Amino acid sequence: MNIVLCVTGSIAATETIKLARLFRRNDINVKCFMSESASKIIHPNSLEFASGQEVVLDLTGDIEHVKYAKKDLILVAPATANTISKFAYKIADNPISTLLITAQGHNTPILFVPSMHDSMFDTIHENIEKVKNEGVHFVNPRMDEGKAKFPDIDDILLESLRLINLNNLNE
Repeated sequence: MNIVLCVTGSIAATETIKLARLFRRNDINVKCFMSESASKIIHPNSLEFASGQEVVLDLTGDIEHVKYAKKDLILVAPATANTISKFAYKIADNPISTLLITAQGHNTPILFVPSMHDSMFDTIHENIEKVKNEGVHFVNPRMDEGKAKFPDIDDILLESLRLINLNNLNE
């Protein structure tokens, strides 16, 4: 199994190191993309260590957004309000948003794990519903302390495996 883990700029990015390791322990190959703001929270070397692969920070002549769009799953964790909203309106202005649009064009399963303040989560509700109606999946955040917090990484693993297996059954 092969997934692309897209890490965006939420403090929950710190949890993705453990998440990438958990995927690898379950024999899942992980390729990571990081947003510029995520790389200000955790260093790309951390995800390179956790995934065992070089992290994509920029698109190059290797056309990474096409090369990695046809994997078993594209997982955006954490998914910020910015990333979800850009995807809702198909704005491709960074490696992650460009990958997401390309992957959707290939019918690759996409899973978002929102993580942000609850007021932001409530405000982008319409954008979340829009992408859900397009077939994108979500792991619900854990609502606590006025925040839509990153859920347990085991829940993310289980939903990822469910989507991968469901997609394999439909092929």
